[in-house]
Amino acid sequence: MLDLKNLKWSDLKPRFDDLISAPLNADSMGEFLHRWSDLEKQLNESVNLAYRARTENTVDAEAAERYERLVTEVQPQAKAAAQALRDRVLSVPGYKPRDDESDLFRRFAAQRDLYREANLPVETELALLAARYDEIVGAMSVTLDGATLTMAAALQRLENTVRVEREAAWREIMARFAQDRSALDELFLRMLPLRRQLATNAGLSDYREFMWRAYGRFDYRPEDCLAFHTAIEAEIVPLARKLLERRRVWLSLNELRPWDLDVDPLNRAPLRPFDTPEELEAGVSRMMHQLDPALGKDFDLLREGSLDLGSRANKAPGGYCEFFPVSGRPYIFMNAVGTHDDVNTLLHESGHSFHALASSRAHNLVWNHWSPMEFAEVGSMAMELLAAPYLEEGHGGFYGHEEAGRARASHLEGAVLFLPYMAVVDAFQHWLYTTPEDVTPTSMDAQWTRLWERFMPVTDWSGLETQRASGWQRKQHIFQNPFYYVEYGLSQVGAFQVWRNSLSDAPAALAAYRAALTLGYTRPLPELYRAAGARLAFDREMLASLRPLLEEHLGLAG
Repeated sequence: MLDLKNLKWSDLKPRFDDLISAPLNADSMGEFLHRWSDLEKQLNESVNLAYRARTENTVDAEAAERYERLVTEVQPQAKAAAQALRDRVLSVPGYKPRDDESDLFRRFAAQRDLYREANLPVETELALLAARYDEIVGAMSVTLDGATLTMAAALQRLENTVRVEREAAWREIMARFAQDRSALDELFLRMLPLRRQLATNAGLSDYREFMWRAYGRFDYRPEDCLAFHTAIEAEIVPLARKLLERRRVWLSLNELRPWDLDVDPLNRAPLRPFDTPEELEAGVSRMMHQLDPALGKDFDLLREGSLDLGSRANKAPGGYCEFFPVSGRPYIFMNAVGTHDDVNTLLHESGHSFHALASSRAHNLVWNHWSPMEFAEVGSMAMELLAAPYLEEGHGGFYGHEEAGRARASHLEGAVLFLPYMAVVDAFQHWLYTTPEDVTPTSMDAQWTRLWERFMPVTDWSGLETQRASGWQRKQHIFQNPFYYVEYGLSQVGAFQVWRNSLSDAPAALAAYRAALTLGYTRPLPELYRAAGARLAFDREMLASLRPLLEEHLGLAG
């Protein structure tokens, strides 16, 4: 076993060289793939360990150095070696991939065709610039009422029932981001030409086409995403308008302002389901055991050193779930501050962890773990909805009956309001990477504003136009995961379908959900959706079919 905490290319090179020169024919393909997979698992484990350390403490110089060494010295060499191995595997005469390998070989062919050696240093530079975003945002804090708060803790103040106080918090948060406006502008303008260079080097017309191939998006095209945006505009934006207008009325406001969106619509005190990260993980454990004992057991694996839940200074923003393929354990990272959103986040990331465990147990090859991202998010978003009945204390959760109902309604409202926001983020990137003219911060602000006005109704931003226009800077995915956002919208529609199934037959819906997770990355995207009892959908008809269910559960029917 390699020293995965201090992995060097000199450790990996002899093993890759052995594989590149090893005899390979149709009969030995299975053994060859397993040897290659085991090597990739060790590399993945090492990178994930370094990334974990770096995000847990963005000012840890040793962790930063280790991550940078892997990105600059190890990964480029490993990518070149992997290309040589793909060439060998795909050129073996007479080999017919097994049923659980057919999608993998399709991906191998796409990766082989996209690979360019000239892109290796570009990808390395982009990875380091993406890490810089964490450093900038992770260092942010604000002072409210004499206390210095992380940004996650400051955002919690937006639930304050005293309007003047939540407005003050919102303005302080915006002011803190504004301090780094120039740095974030500069950072992105360094990333943009590098991303375009990747496409140019690959002989493609634009970065959107490059990313379509890089993500293995075989089952839909950019035009489908644009149609999805239009469907959301037609079916979901009117529903969002109803929700926000009701919120305005319930709060007795003449105009709904940006700092009025997180407070309880009936101006009740914020839900505070837990005080400590330990209480959060204990509560979710109880919920999972009530939902399904096997899932409860899987969640408890995480409690053995694989959870970093609480917010603190110099911790990277956001949340994620990663899987360590050598140790066979998932890991969840988030910034909890005691809100119901934190409960939903842990349920969401737990869904990812269950997916990683189910797929890795069923399929040894590392490339068959997880699934396409468009379905991976179904695993997480459906878990939020499937676990929602267990939010009550009598079912293992955090709340009394009334508060549990309130929490479920809040989550469902947030899921509906998310879809128009998703359309803003996704449409922004379609414009950003296909527009022929030079892009500037000013033009980016203008395009973000146009999309906001198209998809985000009711809320009054008068006098706050600068804060609205710079919203793209506050979206981590735009900096770190370009074009990875439509997945959340597609998956939310898939999760709604799984939830709809559960309302008529909860055991069958859960069984289908779990069976689909077990398929991992061995089936095309539409088949994974069908296995879960859903349909991959971009069309208005699907959203229209879901709208009565959403209106009923949101109290908007009739």
